[in-house]
Amino acid sequence: MPEFIESMPLGRLKPADYNPRRLSEESFLRLQRSLELFGCVKPVIVNRNGTLVAGHQRTKSLKAIGVDQVPAIVLDDEVGLHDEIRFNLLHNSVETDSSTVRVPACSEDEHGWSWLGPEDISVRARANAVVQSEIRRLISGYGPWGSIVADHRGRVILNADYAVVCKDLRKPLLVYRVSVQEADELIQWLDGDYGVYDYSGVEIKAYNQHKCQMHRLAGSEGVSNRSTTYERYVLPLVAKGGKEQRIVDFGAGEAAYIRRLRGQGFDAHWYEPHVRTDGTAGSLDVAASVAQIRDLQRDVAARGLYDIVVLDSVLNSVTSLEFEEHVLIACNSLLADGGTFITGTRSLGSLEKKWTAKKKTSQKYRCGLDFLDENNFSATFRGGVWTMQRFHSPETLRETLGRYFAEVEIKGSATGSNIYAVCRRPRGLDAERRRLALETEFNMEYPGNYRHNRHRPLLKSLLSACERRDREIAILPPIK
Repeated sequence: MPEFIESMPLGRLKPADYNPRRLSEESFLRLQRSLELFGCVKPVIVNRNGTLVAGHQRTKSLKAIGVDQVPAIVLDDEVGLHDEIRFNLLHNSVETDSSTVRVPACSEDEHGWSWLGPEDISVRARANAVVQSEIRRLISGYGPWGSIVADHRGRVILNADYAVVCKDLRKPLLVYRVSVQEADELIQWLDGDYGVYDYSGVEIKAYNQHKCQMHRLAGSEGVSNRSTTYERYVLPLVAKGGKEQRIVDFGAGEAAYIRRLRGQGFDAHWYEPHVRTDGTAGSLDVAASVAQIRDLQRDVAARGLYDIVVLDSVLNSVTSLEFEEHVLIACNSLLADGGTFITGTRSLGSLEKKWTAKKKTSQKYRCGLDFLDENNFSATFRGGVWTMQRFHSPETLRETLGRYFAEVEIKGSATGSNIYAVCRRPRGLDAERRRLALETEFNMEYPGNYRHNRHRPLLKSLLSACERRDREIAILPPIK
């Protein structure tokens, strides 16, 4: 059972190294003012070794206003880094809940901290099932680690989803009581902007993104895991155009579909910079990636650019906006004038739908929460390393792809798991901008700062082919 300490000295706390939260100066001052008006109504979370798991900005703000103590929940068991990060991320997000919960009313002279039993929690309406699922996992592993804020009439105004899970698991609930008037005022303050997620301080290596690769077709234990990008858009186009078409899959992962097309006699090629040696999450086969580069070089030098370029579930695995630009310039550089570019990526609408769901739906992968920064990136700590995912709306996908292709057609539902695009008419690009992107994408960094440096003949062939293709196309300036 975690220990609740109403007044823990701030000097006992050690900040974590990874705090993925950034406050503007305005938000920082607003948080200080809120603490001056209402005090700290939500405990910070502390690991048993004294590391501050969640509440970094609150402790900084308390120090700034001259307060040297903070209410804290000290977790009983030592928490590993993965769960420390989940506590940190989740703790800053449960305030967005929309479940409706009531607790018993109390006298107006009762103010501050107290405990309630699960029988005292009345759930009137449920929402945010995926949030509750993550709260449930952490409570099941570490005991009741959170709290709620309620007024004297029993209205819960903060962290109702946490109360729902305590009710379900029959766990005691820590509550901070305020008056009805204070509650109404506090709600207004809680609606303010208290920062955004910021993963710039977290070291994320592109080569670790191979842990995000999907197992296509056969899947794990023989379970089918088909690519909707291929099934809905690529395969019908290939079947219609016949075997005279030349196809390339950029960022092909395990290359299940493109290998199948080659086996059926299609002129199919692929490139995956992070080929996994054991098909799961083991070491990387650099030699296999180099062989793919050499195949592309020979093919482009002899026959030019491709009729179909596929980018399946790659845009959602870029690690930065710069990386995204390099990927799309590479795809632009592979596409022949008159060719078709097809991509599918994770949908922002699916996240919004998942967050507001009343029931948690089953998913084949990534059933947890995603905490988005201002560019809709979410970082996940898996297998001892950070990985990144990016989410697009139809509007952001159209805007992004329009920088590289003159014709962009968005496909799929805005609230589905994925959205898709079919693009034509590759835009002309500045030669040095193109060279930088191709240099990056075809000579990726590997563990130990290793680069294979076997990409130069391919770069020469692609730059030459794009120069010929783009002679009649207006060159676009670099993106600011």
